[in-house]
Amino acid sequence: MRSERAGRWFQGWRWLAPLALLWGVGLACGSEPGAPEAPGEEAAPGTDDGANAGSGTMPPKSGTQPPSEGEGAQVPWEARVGGPQDDSGTGVAVGRDGDVVLVVSQSPRQDADREPVAGERLGVVLGRYGADGTPRWTREFPRERLSDLRVAASPGPDGAVFLTGNAFLYPANFGLGPAQDGFLVRFSEDGEATWQQRVGQKAQAVVADVEGGAVVAGEEWVGALKDPVLTHYAADGSVRWTRRFTGTGEDTALHAVALAPSGRVVLAGQLEDTLEVDGESFGAKGRRGFVVLEFDEAGKLVWGRELPGAKGRVTAVAVGPQGGVSVAGDFAGLLVWGGTSLGTQGPFVFAVGAEGEVRWLKQPECGEEAQEGVAAAVDESGAVSVACGDVLTRYPMDGSDQARRVLRARECPSGQCALAVTGLAAMPGQGLVASGWLREGGGDAWNQDALLWRIAPW
Repeated sequence: MRSERAGRWFQGWRWLAPLALLWGVGLACGSEPGAPEAPGEEAAPGTDDGANAGSGTMPPKSGTQPPSEGEGAQVPWEARVGGPQDDSGTGVAVGRDGDVVLVVSQSPRQDADREPVAGERLGVVLGRYGADGTPRWTREFPRERLSDLRVAASPGPDGAVFLTGNAFLYPANFGLGPAQDGFLVRFSEDGEATWQQRVGQKAQAVVADVEGGAVVAGEEWVGALKDPVLTHYAADGSVRWTRRFTGTGEDTALHAVALAPSGRVVLAGQLEDTLEVDGESFGAKGRRGFVVLEFDEAGKLVWGRELPGAKGRVTAVAVGPQGGVSVAGDFAGLLVWGGTSLGTQGPFVFAVGAEGEVRWLKQPECGEEAQEGVAAAVDESGAVSVACGDVLTRYPMDGSDQARRVLRARECPSGQCALAVTGLAAMPGQGLVASGWLREGGGDAWNQDALLWRIAPW
């Protein structure tokens, strides 16, 4: 029987406990102990003038920032969304015409070291920006207990936007009545909610197709049992196909999904015990590892690959223009793939060919603020970019000749700033966009704003 997992991931690898204790409470991504410090001279800024955007009801600060010498030339535009509360961009996506969609979680200051602030809010902000950073629209929604907010944007002609998350204890309302448990809400190109669906007890990830539909990875619970669920919804909200995977262990977490140009769907995550899919068997009783599955346009398994032995989480999966798959996350134990072995712990990224061929395995670096996990995106050349904390690493399609940047705030008046990436997406021909948060100030007076910025091609 599987019971509900509780608690948050550890806040970085430098706080790891012995493995016997570690897996009772979870883990997070970060650099291995003894990893070299990130050099400051390889900076790519990520924020604007450091002032708040005001209360949560004000529109986000955004706009095109002119390129400048050095750091500024690497970030054509950036935006901050914030108020007196803690704000964090929790997901980013690129849709039609290169438009960028961002979702922001607003939370009152609830930690022990800081007092509540007048005007702070508990809410969700959904915004759309043009490819040049021009704000198109912003929608704000009050919230109670919501988690795992993610966003997707259709590259097709209707420009649909999708929002997923989890409403527990209290329902959410995005203009279509109560949304409970794991939800999917579809918005029009102009930001108007058109339909919503319950997708399971929990929703974990979403990706949009060119026809205005979306694929959601979630979980369905029956008592103490949790089963991974993968569902493809059409543009009108009907179910094109759905798969429910039963019989896996309690720590199975298939929480990352991507869509290939061919229309195939890729699902990846942690696997405990065994998984049976269309006559294929993955895993073994009492064993953990990672699994990657690809399904055709009818939801039938095309191929699957398992990486046994490691414990951890997959936080991102991305598919390149030729169908190659990149999987990123963090682990503890022993991770082996393509003749390469990563031992002990830390972040990882590995590549799989379009038909499941074994490619390469790498260990990128993480910055100090590594608790958000590892984000990944694949550009039109097939190169993989991986972000962890404030460190961005890029690998070409063959996994060689990595390049690395440290992301910094454009301006930090207080002299004390930290940032972390939470999401990464490719902009065809224009580089990357990243979501995350920027924390400024020291002691008990720091403020956190959501961050959205474009990173020019390398």
